[in-house]
Amino acid sequence: MFCLTLIYLYVFEPEQSIRLQQKQKPNEPAPPPPAKKPRIEDLPTPTKKLSPESTPTVFFTGFEPAQVQQYIKKLYVLGGEVAECARKCSHLVANKVTRTVKFLTAMSIVKHIVTPEWLEESWKTHKFVDEQNFMLRDAEAEVLFSFSLEESLKRAHAAPLFKGKYFYITPGICPSLITMKAIVECAGGRVLSKQPSFRKIMEHKQNKVQLHRPHRRTKRSGDAGYGISLGWFDT
Repeated sequence: MFCLTLIYLYVFEPEQSIRLQQKQKPNEPAPPPPAKKPRIEDLPTPTKKLSPESTPTVFFTGFEPAQVQQYIKKLYVLGGEVAECARKCSHLVANKVTRTVKFLTAMSIVKHIVTPEWLEESWKTHKFVDEQNFMLRDAEAEVLFSFSLEESLKRAHAAPLFKGKYFYITPGICPSLITMKAIVECAGGRVLSKQPSFRKIMEHKQNKVQLHRPHRRTKRSGDAGYGISLGWFDT
């Protein structure tokens, strides 16, 4: 069955939070430069060689670059790897639920979303420990966005959220088309390169996915005159 969704909205915050620039007072010292991102040549050689099925491939999100560098060094020594992309990610390490590119793509793919304590405990015991006692729990975010992270992961593992659904993403969307395409495809959806006709939209109107935000409102497509719900992804 062909299911179509049009997206016209700002969905989440970028990986690094945007901070407003404030005027610097004359006597105030200049702020320190941001920490450099870890370089591959700065990383130690792994001391353990694990089998592919037991090697964690990890994403980190919501941390300062200097902290990520320390985590990556420990991960490498233990025999783990940094994931090249969300599709190859088995573990997401985060302190809280965040609307970042990594979080929104990885949560449709990963087996585990854990806190940094999982890596620290693994470091202490010199091997990767069971993830169950270190699963991320963020009660504040779950109440704010009216969802259960645990249930969302179970649903993602059972069946991709957007499986069998097709999306057309309008030009000029924020975040970028590339970012939105990654989020949709990681959740099993497909992105159309061309906008479908009004007739095609109306044929499958009953199957569209509505995106909700705290204060709902609708906007009409200038091309097709089709009502679209605006808001956040709800998984």
